[in-house]
Amino acid sequence: VLARLCESGYIGKNNTLVDYGCGKGRVDFFLSWQNRCQSVGIEYDERIYENAQKNKETAVSSGRVSFEKVDATEFVVPDQADRMYFFNPFSVEILRKVLAGIYESYYEKPREILLMFYYPSEEYLGCLMTEEQLMFYDEINTEDLFEGKNDREKILIFSVD
Repeated sequence: VLARLCESGYIGKNNTLVDYGCGKGRVDFFLSWQNRCQSVGIEYDERIYENAQKNKETAVSSGRVSFEKVDATEFVVPDQADRMYFFNPFSVEILRKVLAGIYESYYEKPREILLMFYYPSEEYLGCLMTEEQLMFYDEINTEDLFEGKNDREKILIFSVD
């Protein structure tokens, strides 16, 4: 799935990715290695955050990856961040607060910002489609990578307008 995202051309060496709910950092390491982007992983859970930091010690792309142990709703989006990755990391209520922080960063420093949602739930879809500041941008279908039919096997991409 991440290889397909890399092939899409939406993330490159001049981009800074924020990975909300980064877990152990696998997405951050892979995308920064494959696309040479900067990556910031956001993780709230202390134990998981420590695992991400430990993984950073041996990752080839560790120089382009950083992690922050912070509640996603309190994370201040850096001015250079222009790609956001979500893998259903939290509730829709929290997502709305996170989106508000992204919008605030955008209004303070207008730039192209793309939000990428892998395996979006119906709740996420309902939220995203009603956000006035978001515009549907593209869909990367990943259904063929797995057996069976699963309508959630995709990456939806939205731009902040």
